[in-house]
Amino acid sequence: MAKTKTATTAAALPPKAQALLDAHVEHVIEDLAGAGLKALIEEEVDAALVVAKTLKLGDVVTRTLIKETVRVYAVELELGPGLPELVGDIARDLYKHRIHDKTAPSDLIGDALFAELLDKALELKTLREKLIRGIVTSPLYTGFASDLLYRGITGYLAQNAVTRNIPGASSVLKIGRAALSKAKPDLEASLEEGLRKYIGKTVQASTEVSAEFLIEHADEALLRDIGLDTWQKLKDRPIGALREDISSRDVEEVFVNLYEAWKSLRTSDYYRVLIETGIDTFFDKYEDEPLATLLEDLGITRDMMIAEGLRYGPAVIKKLHKKKLLEPVVRRRLQGFYASAAVAAILGDA
Repeated sequence: MAKTKTATTAAALPPKAQALLDAHVEHVIEDLAGAGLKALIEEEVDAALVVAKTLKLGDVVTRTLIKETVRVYAVELELGPGLPELVGDIARDLYKHRIHDKTAPSDLIGDALFAELLDKALELKTLREKLIRGIVTSPLYTGFASDLLYRGITGYLAQNAVTRNIPGASSVLKIGRAALSKAKPDLEASLEEGLRKYIGKTVQASTEVSAEFLIEHADEALLRDIGLDTWQKLKDRPIGALREDISSRDVEEVFVNLYEAWKSLRTSDYYRVLIETGIDTFFDKYEDEPLATLLEDLGITRDMMIAEGLRYGPAVIKKLHKKKLLEPVVRRRLQGFYASAAVAAILGDA
């Protein structure tokens, strides 16, 4: 490998020091950019794993340092204006991706796993009861039930067996309504309004009873059957079929809204406390454990570490070397040492 020199030296070195620096730089570059990089990575990983057996997590980093880092990047960091636009771009590309047309829910979750998730959800009995009571006693449900009853009653009065089977009964009713309207034009509207109010009050008064009825009869077995039946109907439909009801703009707006919600959440004490509690739990478990135990519990093996080092290292180093950026970096790191008084004294150049 041809020896090169750059103009990065702040001051000229004595000849011996310069020669040693050049040789050292060449040696390091040969290690990094040559054929021996794989062996170098393996040696360093093996050496690190030996140290990891005795070095504890708490010896390397503290929970306070981690919390400070999290606070800076997860809470205090001012996000750039390009991020919302990026979120929107990602949402649009995800929406139109063809993978949705080739993938069904059953490709992502098997029948057995869905049944397990459903059973776990059904175990949350207290939460289910609260949701049922909240829905049934809500103004929305009351209005829906009232309108349903009103239409049923008025429909029955208009089409019941009496008006159908007695000749002329329907005409008599029409004449009677016409006469009442002439006598008091707003009478029919008043009757309708009164009926609606009466039905509304009746439904509102019976919502608690209705909720208890639903809770009693919507038992786990019934809900499980409904859930499994729904799953069987939907599991083989392509996920892309959702595009019939959800537009690209809808997805984009949901992503942007979630991003805005996260921006608001990240400044709250709730968010901070959750993160710090997670860090504390992690350190409570691993602070006094060797790093090797942490790696083992996380499933990180020697082969994985070497594979990741070889995945990125050679390509990056090769590109830096090709663009003549590697040698200046190495030289800057070593130059100060060879310009030091200690080296000068060793070489007799002081």
